[in-house]
Amino acid sequence: MKIKARKIAALVSAAALLSSQAAFASWEFAGYDTTVPDSYGKIYNEVIGGKYTSKTKVEPVAEKDVEWKFEGYELSYPHAGYERLYLEGNAQKGITRNVSQFPQWETRFKDFMWELSGEHRIYQRQQTKISNKYWAWDFGKDATDEAMVFVPTTRVADVKESFRQYGIANLDNDGNYVFDINGKVYNEEKFALYSDFEAIPTPFNVKLDEEGEPTKEIKEGDFLHFVNLSQINADGSYTVTDEDIANYIDIGASKFVTGPTYYGENPTKDVAAIYYRSYDKGWNWDADTVRLEKGAKIEWTNPIYEMAEPHNYYQYLIVNGLVMDGRNDTPRIWRYTNGKASPDVEWRYAFVEADYPYNVVEYKYIRNSSGKMVLAYENGEPVYRYPTGEFGNYHIKVTDTEIQVWVKDAKGDYKIDSISRTDADFGGGYAGYTGAAGYVVE
Repeated sequence: MKIKARKIAALVSAAALLSSQAAFASWEFAGYDTTVPDSYGKIYNEVIGGKYTSKTKVEPVAEKDVEWKFEGYELSYPHAGYERLYLEGNAQKGITRNVSQFPQWETRFKDFMWELSGEHRIYQRQQTKISNKYWAWDFGKDATDEAMVFVPTTRVADVKESFRQYGIANLDNDGNYVFDINGKVYNEEKFALYSDFEAIPTPFNVKLDEEGEPTKEIKEGDFLHFVNLSQINADGSYTVTDEDIANYIDIGASKFVTGPTYYGENPTKDVAAIYYRSYDKGWNWDADTVRLEKGAKIEWTNPIYEMAEPHNYYQYLIVNGLVMDGRNDTPRIWRYTNGKASPDVEWRYAFVEADYPYNVVEYKYIRNSSGKMVLAYENGEPVYRYPTGEFGNYHIKVTDTEIQVWVKDAKGDYKIDSISRTDADFGGGYAGYTGAAGYVVE
């Protein structure tokens, strides 16, 4: 028994020794300190019991273990050679430096672009045959380098210019405000283009409401007011022609230029849009990059008739495809056609008047231009009529709580009035009687 006890004690002593050894500090390599060139170090974290202690140390990398190795040439101009840092034979992926070595790769100049303005002079850009395998455009790293790889020629491109609609008066092509009649700006980009090129269109002359905000109604006396547009000559033609209207409304137009394409780019350029993105670069731009034009395409909607009598036909103006019917920010611009409709009309039962002789009242329904029967309104109120030649007869109904007055006609029976049967003071009861619970007041 003593021998066994001694063996167990020895084993316990050995285990305790191993446990104390496991708690000893160790140093775990974290990586290289490259913050001070030529003084590189090796960073270690202290670990005890498998956990970091927040203690670190840095040991210097021996000079013999620091090496720069040439790796090749940059793909971007000027294709300088570069070498990479190696520490103890380990490549430092993010650490390279340029060296004064340049490849003997083939170069050439190729047509690259043409100017958007002026005579559309063609510019060439240098290309380098990377690794003598494929051509790449060279872009300078600063103004001096750029001038070396991007040069003008004496040739000009064959470019066709055109102008596309940019907006109608003070609206964009979707009928939204660029600016309103008060000068409030809603679209900064387009308004900047108008103002920079001194081509601000005349806005639609709409009325202002009581708070001074624009409405959708054209101001009385304006050229585009319906009274002016609806005038008819003796021969039945309009006094104000479509041509007159086309020559009155300003159309904002943006220059588009189409020329050769050199590397698959779109040959058509929206000059105004490019100007807006680049106006602070000091480029020269043609004065007519944005301009105002006349001669819009004028059309009219199919005639529709007013719901109020005498149901006159009218049309909305269409300018370059945009209908001026009040949608979005468009004003309502319209004219009478000098014709009137004879739509289907129905009078439908509405109600019976509550007073003698109990007239039956009917609402007017009218078939609109879409072919649907709808309730007719005038001055915001439904149109009704009476007498209709029909009358109701009243009678009384008594319920547990009410005396009711009803009127009955051919369409049905309708309650028109009632009075409570239970609100009266019927007297009696105890002093302070309430809810069947009585008590005596002293």
